[in-house]
Amino acid sequence: MKINTTKNSLFSALSETNKVIPIRTTLPILSCVLLEARKDLLYITATDLEQTISTTIAAKTVEEGKTALSSGRFLEIVAALPDTQIELSVSSDHQVEINSPQGVYNIIGKDPEEFPETPTLSGDQQLLINTKEFLRIINSTTYAVSKDDLKPALCGIYLNIKENQMTAVSTDGHRLVKYKKTTNSTNPEGSIIVPVKFFNIIKTGQINNETTTIKTSENHIEVNYNNTKIITRIIKETFPDFNSVIPEELKIHIKINKEKFLEAIKRVSIFSNKTTKQINLTFNSNEITISTEDQETRSSAKEHIDCDFSGEGFTVGYNSQYLKEVVQHIQGQETNMFLSGPLTAAVFKSNKNEEGEEITTLLMPLRTQE
Repeated sequence: MKINTTKNSLFSALSETNKVIPIRTTLPILSCVLLEARKDLLYITATDLEQTISTTIAAKTVEEGKTALSSGRFLEIVAALPDTQIELSVSSDHQVEINSPQGVYNIIGKDPEEFPETPTLSGDQQLLINTKEFLRIINSTTYAVSKDDLKPALCGIYLNIKENQMTAVSTDGHRLVKYKKTTNSTNPEGSIIVPVKFFNIIKTGQINNETTTIKTSENHIEVNYNNTKIITRIIKETFPDFNSVIPEELKIHIKINKEKFLEAIKRVSIFSNKTTKQINLTFNSNEITISTEDQETRSSAKEHIDCDFSGEGFTVGYNSQYLKEVVQHIQGQETNMFLSGPLTAAVFKSNKNEEGEEITTLLMPLRTQE
């Protein structure tokens, strides 16, 4: 294999594929990118066996071939080079020579035949979605996905598509986000659970297309944008019945200025216990007291902000990190908080916007100390 390409295009492609490289793995080949030169194109592929990224860049191909190189090491070398032409030469024993005007660098590659095969999607089902809408779904739901690998269904986002409606749900057991959107599309109906890593990769990509095409099969889904293809394995688990945990009778309605509420949460949470992160919200007539006390460090904080509330006062406790993330992701300038009591879940609702989007977020309370 022997090719010529530019530093910038190679660096950009390696930065994209490096997103899927596992931090720790028992299979050394998964720490590598597969490089394959064909017809004046260089194909670069990386995988963690669950997600696969493949991208292409223009390259003058002198000799076709392929090799596998350590992704981190190769990316570090390319990043250190100035913007210039780069020549890659691979010998039969996988010795790789990198030539640039600055010098010659040699690293050893691995047998490309060890690299896992890229999944091929069977079937031709496709979901067409507006790219801005797709990114809003991702930004609205990914933060509430569980990090507990023992609960695989909660490590992804549940997508349900029905006639004229799309629903996306994520939960970690402490909070739940339900995104609902009315649509005019004729997409195929169905539901799947998609790993959050797949969405995080897409979120950091540069999607220029107005519409995103999502190809689906029994076990995988695929998204293509620019010169990049991302494939992920679908989570084949049963998602919890999320509708049953969202309270229907919510007698208490509180309106709060989002920015003032968020800033107060950030300040007060600095003084909370580092383990529980608990802060308390005390609701009185048209006022919230946000407070915390950490007996271990003998620190405390308390703030008062205005709100629209009338009724008998009460106190409820929340994990400050979870509450902060919920409020951060609320659309608009006002926080609408609904409760039925201090020991039940709080529901935050964003009013349906012009795009027909409606977001409902549930947050479980912590038991306050008397």
